[in-house]
This record gives sequence, C-alpha cells and structure tokens, in this order.
Amino acid sequence: MQPVVVPVTWKDNEPLDPKLSRVAELIDRFSGEGARVDLVGCSASGPLMLLAFMARKDAVSRVVNVGGFLRPGSRQGFRSFSKRSAKSPAFREAVLRCAELEPSLTAVDRAKILTVRPVFDELVPPETVTVPQATNLTVPMPEHVLGIGLTLIKYDPVIRFLQG
Repeated sequence: MQPVVVPVTWKDNEPLDPKLSRVAELIDRFSGEGARVDLVGCSASGPLMLLAFMARKDAVSRVVNVGGFLRPGSRQGFRSFSKRSAKSPAFREAVLRCAELEPSLTAVDRAKILTVRPVFDELVPPETVTVPQATNLTVPMPEHVLGIGLTLIKYDPVIRFLQG
C-alpha cells in the first residue's frame, strides 16, 4: 500500500468540479498503470472521495469516509450542515451531490464503502457520516480530530477493509 496525499482546500473559492477532476485524474493515472486504487477521505474530504468513487467505480477498489459529512442531516446550531458549510460553497455542493447520488449506489458499490466515525463528534452529527447498507463503524474515541487520528494511525478494521 503506497499512500498518495491529495490536499483539499475548501475555503479557496475554487468550485467543486476542478477539485473532483484532480482526484479523477490521479485515479485514472494510477489505475492506468495497473495499480489498485483505494480512496480515504478524512473529515471534509470525505464527500469528495465518495464523489470520485462514484465517478470512477470501475477503477476504485474501495473508499473510506472518516468523519465526513455525506448528507446535510437535520441538526440545527453549531453542528448543523448549514453552519459547517457556510464558508465553502464547493464543500456544500460536494455534500449535497453525495446526498443526491447516494440512492443510485448498487449493493456492489455499497460493499466497497466503509464509513468510520467517533463515538461522539462535536462537529459532524453521526447520521450524516454513514451510508446505508455499507460498512459503518464507530471508533471508540470521542472528538472529531482524535477520532480521525486514531482511525488513521491504529484502527485495524480500516486496514483490513482496504486489504480486502
């Protein structure tokens, strides 16, 4: 497994589609070279990676969303989607597009998706992170950043999922 980090900046006023195109180009390059491609999106990059997966299903083996909004949800206040997406139209569009396209995922597609969230996340409500009929796990750690950190550093179920 050779990780490639794709920086995602949401507050740069760049629209969603160029961000998605950069990820799709990397998928095409690596899959064209015969490499297995897995995507892992953490926090706000989660919806971008799910969209990239949906755009390149045949080239992506598996996708993991770690603590990222995949749908708006119904929360109000600090943890609401409107509050979390207020300063980034591209992020808002990514989440709304994920929510719109998620029903079109097949059972085979859903088997390639893992979502992970902390037991308590002060920023992202739990019902906005998961994908129905996919593998949805809860990390035994409270807090958004700590949950992501634990998942990336030492959470064996993610590694086993990616290994297939």
